[in-house]
Amino acid sequence: MKKIVLIICFFLSIAVHSQEKYKYVIVPKQFSFFNEPNKFNLNSLTKSFFESEGFTVFFEGDDLPDILVRDRCNALYADAIENNSMFATKIVIQVKDCQNKILLNSLEAVSREKSLEKAYVQVFREALTSLKGKIDFESRFSTPVTTNSNETIAISEAKVLSNNVVAITQETSNKNLLFALPTENGFKLVNAVPNVIFELQKTTISDLYLAERGMLDNGIFYKKGEKYFYEYYKKGKLIIENVEVKF
Repeated sequence: MKKIVLIICFFLSIAVHSQEKYKYVIVPKQFSFFNEPNKFNLNSLTKSFFESEGFTVFFEGDDLPDILVRDRCNALYADAIENNSMFATKIVIQVKDCQNKILLNSLEAVSREKSLEKAYVQVFREALTSLKGKIDFESRFSTPVTTNSNETIAISEAKVLSNNVVAITQETSNKNLLFALPTENGFKLVNAVPNVIFELQKTTISDLYLAERGMLDNGIFYKKGEKYFYEYYKKGKLIIENVEVKF
């Protein structure tokens, strides 16, 4: 009977591990169509977007945590594809796995701005925004589970993996919840990673703040009733988002 239980625990541990969601994204320091790193701050903009989606993000060449040093298949990889025409700047953002398989394409963002910097910033923001809320993949790659003939160790490993599942599930269910950290002029709103998602600056009106969301957009942040909202303009349209935050 013990052997049957151990076999079940072993296969459950493998299944659980293989279903973990990606937590890391690696972004190039320099896109292939530019001749210098972080041209127009676009690589930083891309990194900021994925952080706002709850990922821990590294640039290529950064010091990586042990889990990525051991197996780079634990990360997603972001890249930008340029498809410019004579009068238009066109960009698609791709999300790939470690085997270079494309998991997700953004919409093709197009700008006819004459200023290259304005055009690229515009298309990157539009392409990245189209990915918002869509990057939710389970890893297809499982790190081999090392087992031991010792029954106590096998059962212990199964319990640890089960606990990880609970933690991941709880984190995923609350992934939109932000936490307010006081600053000299207002607050920083961070997620559970923690990445800074919003920077708020106080105004003369209670519960009304000037807000910046990384390099993506800026607007106002305010409390209405018991809820918090972020308002900003996108392509001339007023967007209002409900934000879950704990002060």
